[in-house]
Amino acid sequence: MTLHKTPPLGASAFIVERFDGHLRPSPDTEWLLSTGNGGFAMGTASPLNRRKYHALLVGSTNPPVERLSALAGVDVVVRVGEGAPTDLSTHRLADGSIAGAGVSRLVRFEKSPTRAKWLFLCDGVEITLELGVGWRQNSCALGVRVGPRGAPVALTLTPRVTLRDFHATLAQNHAGAYRVESSDQGVRVTRDARTLVMACTHGRFVPSPRVAPAVLLDFERERAQDDTECVFLPGSFDFSAPAGAGLFAPVLAAALEPARADPMLLERDERAAHLSRVRASFLRLHPGAGSLLPLVDAADDFLVDRTVDGRVLKTVIAGYPWFADWGRDTMISMVGLMIASGRFDDARGCLSAFARYVDGGMIPNHFDDYGGPPHYNTVDASLWFLHACAEYRRASADEPTFHDLLLPACLEIVERYRQGTRFGIRNDPADALIEAGDQTTQLTWMDAKRDGVVFTPRHGKAVEINALWHHGLRLVARAVSEKKPAWAAEFDALADRAGASFRALFVDERAGRLHDCLQRRATGGWAPVPGIRPNQVFAAALEYSPLSLAQRRMVVRDVERRFLTPFGLRTLDPADPAYQPRFEGDMMSRDRAYHNGTVWPWLLGPYCEAVLRAGQFSSDARAEVLRTLSPLLATLSTGCLGQIGEVYDAEPDQHGVRREQACVAQAWSVAEPLRVALMAMEG
Repeated sequence: MTLHKTPPLGASAFIVERFDGHLRPSPDTEWLLSTGNGGFAMGTASPLNRRKYHALLVGSTNPPVERLSALAGVDVVVRVGEGAPTDLSTHRLADGSIAGAGVSRLVRFEKSPTRAKWLFLCDGVEITLELGVGWRQNSCALGVRVGPRGAPVALTLTPRVTLRDFHATLAQNHAGAYRVESSDQGVRVTRDARTLVMACTHGRFVPSPRVAPAVLLDFERERAQDDTECVFLPGSFDFSAPAGAGLFAPVLAAALEPARADPMLLERDERAAHLSRVRASFLRLHPGAGSLLPLVDAADDFLVDRTVDGRVLKTVIAGYPWFADWGRDTMISMVGLMIASGRFDDARGCLSAFARYVDGGMIPNHFDDYGGPPHYNTVDASLWFLHACAEYRRASADEPTFHDLLLPACLEIVERYRQGTRFGIRNDPADALIEAGDQTTQLTWMDAKRDGVVFTPRHGKAVEINALWHHGLRLVARAVSEKKPAWAAEFDALADRAGASFRALFVDERAGRLHDCLQRRATGGWAPVPGIRPNQVFAAALEYSPLSLAQRRMVVRDVERRFLTPFGLRTLDPADPAYQPRFEGDMMSRDRAYHNGTVWPWLLGPYCEAVLRAGQFSSDARAEVLRTLSPLLATLSTGCLGQIGEVYDAEPDQHGVRREQACVAQAWSVAEPLRVALMAMEG
């Protein structure tokens, strides 16, 4: 297939065409449509479901969590005149064989921020399928458009119902678990007290409840997850289009109750109108940055609603398909996703939501997938909160919100970090640096842990945590300097001590780099742990760095030499024996590789900012940043169309390809390139 992208000032539309008529072993192009409440639709251009998360409707029953895969797909069978029926679906059966003729009849796939569209050619008749999802509701609609035809066309649409937790799969022999209530115009399917309601135009429903043959979800097999599924088929919607040139366009609508199945959903695109407003706001702030509008569209997928104390506020889905909202990811992504686009109401709501959950001087690391209490196992999210609040104040000039709501939370964070809080997080009075955790915890962003195995032990004093601590103290000192000058002097004095200790303990001038982490010696004192990692780049990137200009430049040189790839930074020096060149295999293998070599696109944000600050925002530094970002931004037209994924293999395969891995759409992978591209463009 080939792919074409519209001009960057357009609506981020992507087209895949000229399919070669068979399934290839390389991963198919994927697509994502988000609902704004944590739900989504997702699949491949083929169209072939290859993940348990691929579905036309994944609804969020307690936004943005408690997500339910409701409708895996719709099988469309077409019969032109007296010809044989043609199944336009595509499924890989459990034995590996392919069922359905969809991929051989597909000639074009289009993806915009709010629609996915497939064009099939069947016995000379064009059949177009168009999918849209509800905006801030758990609903979808699939339109079928039949082109000019010299003979009658019969259509059969068979919904493939799941109604299961979106992390699960369905086994065989479950038909009795579903209750079907039907009429000529629609059907209600209920399982475990959750109901999917479907309605259509121009057709009638014919009940025929049964379980479909098992399909193979080969992307899950690669992850050593449950990889087969038997969906439920409640029956079919039958349609008939007479011969002629007139338009025939039935619509099948579906919704998780209490939402309503609305066949008119495709006629009004609420999210498209919303995105038009977001783009206009962005261009008012950044009139010369129209080329970044595809990133602005991508950013919107991650901003979702969360109700806090009865108020609907904004939060950030860390990544699709499987992450919920994470504190660390939200705070790091804040500038790129919201503030850069002038979405100050959303930023205020998001920061307010997390401020309300501050406990013991900590914001949540993540909210529970099933609506339970938040998890606080992070040392850096609260420090990133200090940074995000300062950036919000700088951009919005919203002094009332900052002083009345955000600053008290910031002061609580600083005070509790000084006194000590959960997980052994505390300010060491001996050197004013932050220490955290023990050998059983993972509190920094390199947090992979499985079955009790900690893959990147970074307890003690981590380099980016203490760079953030120094930066945060300076930010808070400036925030209180006018009304509380004595407090400001105290925070600055603490930052002075922390900065001096940082330079003494982390900077290795001889090696030309910073140590990644310090841990206690058995005999007392602190010593650097083995392993050279890219986290030193944060110290060179932050505005209030503890480093000198020469030291910033030293770090940039080392990070560029060891870690820089076209799509992000490696997470471990390739010379390290623990270096993992591939992110593959079962979950234990993937977690082992997660931060031991695997490339992370979001790290281009701090790297590029470090380049700018080390180069004092010179024209050469700004040009270097835009060159560095170019290969990653080109991936918007590959992988998950219009999105940037979570990670890449540390090394190319035998064909010279670095594979995109893990989440196909990651919030900070979009936010950070957008943020630093604007810094480079505007200085």
